[in-house]
Amino acid sequence: MSDKFVSIGMPVFNGGESMRRALDCLLSQTHSNFELIISDNASTDSVTQAITEEYAKRDSRIRLTRQSFNQGAVPNFIWVLHQARGEYFMWAAHDDFWSSNYVEALADRLDHAPEAILATPSIQVATTRRNGTTEQEIIPSAPNGDRDATLAVYIEYFMSVVWVYGLYRREWVAKAAPEWKQYPLLSGDVIWLWGVLLQEQIVGASAATFFYTADHRVRKKLTYRQTVVMWGIVCFHITRLSWQRLPANDRVKGVLKAWRYVYLHHLKRKNPVVTTVRIAKLAVLWCWIGIETAFVRLTKKGLLLDQGREQPEEVPVSAVGSQSDALHREKRNAA
Repeated sequence: MSDKFVSIGMPVFNGGESMRRALDCLLSQTHSNFELIISDNASTDSVTQAITEEYAKRDSRIRLTRQSFNQGAVPNFIWVLHQARGEYFMWAAHDDFWSSNYVEALADRLDHAPEAILATPSIQVATTRRNGTTEQEIIPSAPNGDRDATLAVYIEYFMSVVWVYGLYRREWVAKAAPEWKQYPLLSGDVIWLWGVLLQEQIVGASAATFFYTADHRVRKKLTYRQTVVMWGIVCFHITRLSWQRLPANDRVKGVLKAWRYVYLHHLKRKNPVVTTVRIAKLAVLWCWIGIETAFVRLTKKGLLLDQGREQPEEVPVSAVGSQSDALHREKRNAA
């Protein structure tokens, strides 16, 4: 059993009553040597503040901060990380919950894998669609194999991105996580974790279970164009990371895997005809967006050039005379 001190960071905004289940679950972990850092990102509901203050008074392991303004989701994630003091670190969301041995099993796995920077759990996902139907999915932990085996699982299961809620070595993740800020809010975790899996050793602990809830009814629905743009950004970044971070002889293979990931989780449908039509629509829309973007940039550049052309300034006659007089005086003095 691991005796490592663990830091748990919980960034939250308007968590509501669902926080009680999450907090109760974390505070009852079999591994009790931890701190729980809660950052209330200037919640506008009174419930979040009341619940967090109640639990902070009840358990001394909780460190509570209420931000004076909403600094954004990803900056809040990074903020709790930088407050951490433990040797190991994990993020926790206010609407998820964990098996009682979650921290213990992952910490023990890291103890026995000194080369690994992240221990991942098995995941049970409950997804509520917009029509009210609920789907259940089970994602395995990382296979404890080489990079290719880990990427294979990540590519097969879209929700394996939830591995991001595993247990890290704090010193490593504190240096690596700020890169997350470079990516868009939507699917930024997909991009960041892809880059991690390309370079680092990841292990799994199937004894630890993470219960993830995804409710699409409360999420803002994207237009088709927004979805295409989002996946275009994902494709660009994971392709770029595959080319930059893999050895030269593995780059092409890595890029193909990146494209396969986008194909499986954005383009592929059960009906081959629908898949073909979707790819054709995507190609046309990407071309249109590219032309539109180029036109806007050229237009802006032209306007900036027009605005930047300096017109000759009229110099008052009196000013010319004064400058001429000053020049003559300097010459006389020099003589």
